[in-house]
Amino acid sequence: MLRIKRLKTQIKTSNGTYGFDNIFMDGLNIIASEDNTSGKSSVIAAIYYCLGFEEIIGGKGEKVLTAVYKTAIEEGEEVWPVLESGAYLEIYNGKEIVTIYRSAKMEGRNSSLITVYHSGMNDIKKAGVLIEDMYVHMPNSSVNTKGFHTFLESFLHIELPLVPAADDGTRKLYLQLIFSAMFIEQKNGWSNIMSGMPFFGIRESKKRVLEFLLHLDTLENEKKKDSLRTKESSIKFQWDSIIKELNILLYREGCVPHGLPLTPQILSEEDLLDLFIKKEDREIDEYIEKLQEEYNQLILLKPRVVDNFDTIQQELNATENSIDEFERELYKNRSILHSESSSIEKLSNNLEIIENDIRNNKDAARLRNLGSELDLATTKDTCPVCSQPIQDTLIPHSGHMQAMSIDENIRHLIAQKDMLEFAQAGHRRNMERIRERIVQLENSLLKLRSMAKSLRNDLYSINDNISESIIRKKLQLDAEMNSLYQLVEYFNSKKQKLSELSEEWKKYLTDKADLPKKKFSDSDEEKRKTLRNHFIRNLMQFGYKSIPNLNQIDISMDSYLPVIEGFDMKFDSSASDNIRAIWSFVLSLLETSNERSGNHPGVLIFDEPAQHSIVSSDVEKFFNHIIKLKNSQVIVGMTIRDSDTRQTIKKLSEESFNLIKVPYKAFKKFSVD
Repeated sequence: MLRIKRLKTQIKTSNGTYGFDNIFMDGLNIIASEDNTSGKSSVIAAIYYCLGFEEIIGGKGEKVLTAVYKTAIEEGEEVWPVLESGAYLEIYNGKEIVTIYRSAKMEGRNSSLITVYHSGMNDIKKAGVLIEDMYVHMPNSSVNTKGFHTFLESFLHIELPLVPAADDGTRKLYLQLIFSAMFIEQKNGWSNIMSGMPFFGIRESKKRVLEFLLHLDTLENEKKKDSLRTKESSIKFQWDSIIKELNILLYREGCVPHGLPLTPQILSEEDLLDLFIKKEDREIDEYIEKLQEEYNQLILLKPRVVDNFDTIQQELNATENSIDEFERELYKNRSILHSESSSIEKLSNNLEIIENDIRNNKDAARLRNLGSELDLATTKDTCPVCSQPIQDTLIPHSGHMQAMSIDENIRHLIAQKDMLEFAQAGHRRNMERIRERIVQLENSLLKLRSMAKSLRNDLYSINDNISESIIRKKLQLDAEMNSLYQLVEYFNSKKQKLSELSEEWKKYLTDKADLPKKKFSDSDEEKRKTLRNHFIRNLMQFGYKSIPNLNQIDISMDSYLPVIEGFDMKFDSSASDNIRAIWSFVLSLLETSNERSGNHPGVLIFDEPAQHSIVSSDVEKFFNHIIKLKNSQVIVGMTIRDSDTRQTIKKLSEESFNLIKVPYKAFKKFSVD
């Protein structure tokens, strides 16, 4: 709940202090002047300014205020330069009263500074009153303790939700956005419903504001869905990163994974046991045991060449044979890689041709359809002379061959495109596998060639020399075993991470399954119906005539804004009826929130609501409707230069509203500073 209790502006000049000081009541408050330039809008702007909502007017800081706050103030023929200026605003939340002070022009005081007095305006200078300085329109002013909008959110006893932002993150639904649905300013506010809403990079900001004000369950559901989407993306990203990293490391060591799931899934104990590394068709533990046995056998061998000459010769022959086989396989894989690359290039060229054909055929179909609206026979594939069917092709007609129509051709081309894209993706996957195999072969060849060199050195060395090949093999085996031990350890750590991600995925799927199946809860649907009923009733009451059958109007299930047959009703409204629609919708939001336990703070501001020469009888109905509202405060700025408007206000019961008359100039000289 928010109530404006009192506003006092102070504009200090060398001729004394000028300003506006008035009390506002619950219900209808009319700030009335006989001239549109008397300062009435400047008074209302001070309310926005003190609350830090001046972005609704169209700017930030004191620059949105009129010259009377910053430059000069007129008194008759005299013009007095402004030395200092600011405004005090007393507000009430149903339990507590605070007074807000914000300067507009003051040496040494930035306009982003706001002082909050925890008392009524008359008591701000009393001893013991808690005084706090806060800031607005600076980074984190809506979340930090000393941010004024953080304080205001707490003072109003509301909790602003986090909503999806345009950058795919989340942001708080700022107070400025919410109050733009309640504060309708004179210049831009009457062009459309919530047209004064500032842009803060929040997706579907009008929709989010309406969800909040009506306290729709769908807001919480959307929040959960957005949270789940973020969670899903995070799990998939982490899972995919682990899989890619493991595959790179495994293939580098000539290993392959077994049972490794490429996408997130729930992994049972059996699944985790079935997740291991293989090398040369053996489980990695068995392969390491084999290497250890080879290493142990090498230790038993006599280290001198003379003792192992025949064995070295046999091993050299076997190594050279392996080198030949690996080189043949490497050559073969490189040839296949080149072939795959050529296939991808050909498919890309074919895809380009097909995409061009699709565009051309769609253009032809579009032109045909445009022509068919003119009822031309040729666009209906019919000869305009003999009425015989004609084909949309230059191929000679054959009795046994039926040429495809444009639409059939488009479908055929799209199917071909899909097939080529599928084939292209397959070739790209093959290329990746072949590249990985080439890297393995090159690494293996490097080791084999080094071993062959050591074996040859042994054969041609002095008989008493120590065998270089035995030492190299021992070093290679030792290095490979150490590398594989590290790989297994790393694999197990990632396996544990996959297990943790699997649990997160399980919880994600559970939470997703628990989401409501319907977009709207029964309570939301009731609120939507209530909003529609109030809106249509208000339109009828305020004399809306642009649409003969108002029952055609509905509240969109997507935007929660009024539509006719899915389109914004503004397009069917005259200028004056668009104003009536804004009245109706803004009031309907308050009424629906009051009836259906919404989050509406219960305060409205209308600056010059009688736009586009709305007839005085409808303005009278507008005022009477406001007077009948419960649990609300409405402040209206009104110019009453014509007799009809003056008579409209006179017809209202004096006890039913609070009239604040603004003389020739709203800011008069105070008798005492």
